[in-house]
Formats: sequence, C-alpha cells, structure tokens
Amino acid sequence: MQKSTTTILFFFFIFLGGKLFADNNNLHLFEELQDIIISVSDNIKPSVVHIDVVQKVNNQKFETLGSGLIIDKKGYILTNDHVVDNAQSIRVTLASKLEYPAEIIGTDKQTDLALIKIEPPESLSVAVLGNSDSCKVGEWVMAVGNPYGFDRTVSFGIISGKGRVLRLPAETQLINNFLQTDAAIDPGSSGGPLVNLRGEVIGINSIGYGRGQGFTIPINVAKDVRDKLLATGNIERGWIGIFIQPFSREFAEYLGDKNLKGILISDLENNSPAKKAGLKQGDIIISLNGKKVSAEKEDDLNAFSQSISSMSVGEIADLGIVRGGKRKNIKVKIVEQPKVKADEYEDKTLGLTVKEITDSMYRQYVLETKEGVFVDFAEVGGAAGKANLQFGDVIIKVEGARIKNLDDFKKALERYKDKSMILIKIIRGKNQMFALLDKRNNGQNNIER
Repeated sequence: MQKSTTTILFFFFIFLGGKLFADNNNLHLFEELQDIIISVSDNIKPSVVHIDVVQKVNNQKFETLGSGLIIDKKGYILTNDHVVDNAQSIRVTLASKLEYPAEIIGTDKQTDLALIKIEPPESLSVAVLGNSDSCKVGEWVMAVGNPYGFDRTVSFGIISGKGRVLRLPAETQLINNFLQTDAAIDPGSSGGPLVNLRGEVIGINSIGYGRGQGFTIPINVAKDVRDKLLATGNIERGWIGIFIQPFSREFAEYLGDKNLKGILISDLENNSPAKKAGLKQGDIIISLNGKKVSAEKEDDLNAFSQSISSMSVGEIADLGIVRGGKRKNIKVKIVEQPKVKADEYEDKTLGLTVKEITDSMYRQYVLETKEGVFVDFAEVGGAAGKANLQFGDVIIKVEGARIKNLDDFKKALERYKDKSMILIKIIRGKNQMFALLDKRNNGQNNIER
C-alpha cells in the first residue's frame, strides 16, 4: 500500500475510530471492507497473466517483463503496446503456472494498447470489464500486475484524477485521457488491470511516474481498440491535417475580443484535407459540428483531437472559425490518419536498419524530405557503420535509383544483391552526400558535394 493511500485510510480510521472502536461489534464494518478487498483480489488474479518478451532493438536483444488481462475464453489478452513493441517472441504465464507462446493480433501505439492471443488447452478465467466513464475521483481501486517479476501483486489506492494527458518523448503523441491513480504501477505492472471494489476492470495500467503517480488507460478506450483490432487488425482514425495550440486570454486580448474562446491553428500539412478546404494558419476554431470548442492550456487540446480522430473516414467536419475578426464555417472531409508507427527493415548483411518516414518523424527530426528511408541504426564494424552512416541520415538513392519509400529501398537492395559494393546517396542535415556500402567490410570515406 502506498504512503498516500495509507495516510487517507489513517485519517479515515481516526475520524471513525472513536465511534467504531467504542463498540467492538462495529468492527465488522472494517472486516466487511477487508473481505471485499480480499474477494475482489482473489477473483481478478486468475485473469492476470505474466508476459515475458524478447525484444530486439537494432542488433541487441533484451528480455522484458509485463502484465496482461485475459478478456476472452478463446485466449485473447489485452496488454500495452510498449510491452510487446519490437517483440521477437512472447510467452504468457497463467495463474496455473503453465506457459504458452503468444502472437500479436494488433497494436495501437497512440493508446499504448495491444491485443495478443494464446492457444491454451485449459479453461481460462475471464475478467469482468466495467464502465470507465462512470468511475469517480476518490473511488477506491486496486492495481494488479507483476512488478519487478513478482506475480500478481495487488496494490490499493484511489482514482486521483481523470482526463490526464501525458506528453512523452516519442515519435507519436498519445491521444488518451488517462485515469490517474495512487495505486502502485511499477515496472512489470504495465498491461495489468485497474479494478474497482465491485470487481470490474475500469482500466489497463500503462505507466508509473514514481510513488503515487500511476496512469491507466480507461477500459472503454480499450474496448473500442479491442473491437477494431479483432475486426480488421488495425485502427482507423479520422484526420484533417492541422496542428493546433491553445488560444489563451492573451491572444484574445491581442485580437481585441476578450470573450473569444477557441483553438488556434498553428500550422497545416501540405495537401491535407484542411488545407484543401481552405483553412489557414492563424484561424481560430470555435466549433466542431455545431458544438463549441476551446482550449486555454495544452491539456485542453486533447478533447478536440479525440473528437476528430473518432470521426469516420468520409464524414464531413463542419468547423466554425474566426478569421480576421469575421466568423465563417468551413467543411472538411475526414480522411484516414497517416501511419503513425513506422515500418522498419533490417539488412543483416549491411548491418543496417532503416525506417519509412512518417509525418511525425518528418517533423520531429526536421527532415528535408519525406521521400527516402530513415537510417535508424548502423552496426559498428558492419558495412553501414564503416561507411559512416549515422542515425538520422535519409537514403534517397541506391545505385542511382530514386528511393521514395521502404518498398523502393527493399527492391533496390534485391536488384543489386550480387554487387559487393553499393553506392548510395544520403541527406544529412541539409547536405547531400555519397556513401559506399562495402559488403566485404572495407568501408570508405564519404564524399561530400
């Protein structure tokens, strides 16, 4: 039990202590609460699994631990995307101590959720999924997982907050309103359930920020992701191609309308639906489909982003905006959100790992072009390493063949697989350079032009 929760219970007992302990018969009230906690713990633990993952990052392999929740007797298990990311193998251990291999059905990087499956010959204990929309701040909960490898550890706490937005250093921003809890979520707990005292799972635990700062994905979000992954294996989200920032009171004052509230468009993607529809940098969005929208701070932006992403491809978003002091409406057609998680390709012969360039990578690394492939790793001593390729280089040509995407790169390597030396052109920063990939491991210096 965490210190903060212990403090809450201490004052709870002090407040009621004089009355309850004056009459020993009233001790049954505390015993009933204790019995509820024990009962819920006993019921949920058989549904929690221990997940062992061998992850490969560049040329190194790591063994990581996580947790998961059985949601179907057919062997479907919810866990976190970061638990199974870059997995070479996944093994699941049940409460019975039996171990099974698992396959990934689908993942969703933006909600940090993944659906995996085992084929067990035995009957499985399935968790009861609740309604996260109805949970309240202050409600008592339990987090169950495998922190530091200790199977099915139970920690007790409360829901400390709702609608939390986390901004993590990653290629993509999470779009999620986390539940915050002071129940312990430590390394290895990720993917385990957050359970209320009715025994209902209200969230999938994602990340802990030290004592008393745990963040959980609402189970209603997990249900939606589960259904979509089961149906198609991927997540389709709406997108219009705008970048937004809060519209503060200072902005409103500067524009001469202190009562104006909205969301400021800071930039637009080229060839995006928003740009084609006529939206411009500096427009202030004040409504979406007739409903007022506003953001005074960064966390407030998440609700608008989720509203757009939840719209169906082909649907029309009716945006009310203010431009130059005048109000107008612009209709934007929703398209499918561009890929967020970049596909990658490893060539062991060259000691090279590259990724396709996503929109988020293009902006994050301030790249000169979206065409080509992004060098993610060059093995020291390998052909790529000796050619002085570096993280962040963008390969745009292979033996004169233009490289637009990952498929082009794979085809080019196949075409020239019999050559012992392959000449490529890269972009590093703002400079274009040549590099020679020598499969005989005789790397040569780059020639800058």
